[in-house]
Amino acid sequence: MWLIKTLDDTVDKKLKKFKSNQPLIKNFTNFVEELKTTDDPARLGESKHGAYRNCIGKHLTKSHTLIYYVDYSKGIVWLVDLDDHKNLYGRDNRS
Repeated sequence: MWLIKTLDDTVDKKLKKFKSNQPLIKNFTNFVEELKTTDDPARLGESKHGAYRNCIGKHLTKSHTLIYYVDYSKGIVWLVDLDDHKNLYGRDNRS
């Protein structure tokens, strides 16, 4: 069983900001419960690079992603950030 902790108060602040987004809150709650009991939390998301190198990202809704880090040595999943794609990664200028 994994211990789930927030790296700082960022995720808590974002949850308060998004409190009216019920699908996001529901998916966040369900995913945290899933993280606690899975054999390998990293397999539930996608590996990230750049600013979130060594972290994992999991889409909770079409536009919102939870970024987390798995500390295997301590058995802790650190919740790093929760936001929409533009705020997490910046603008997409590929067009």
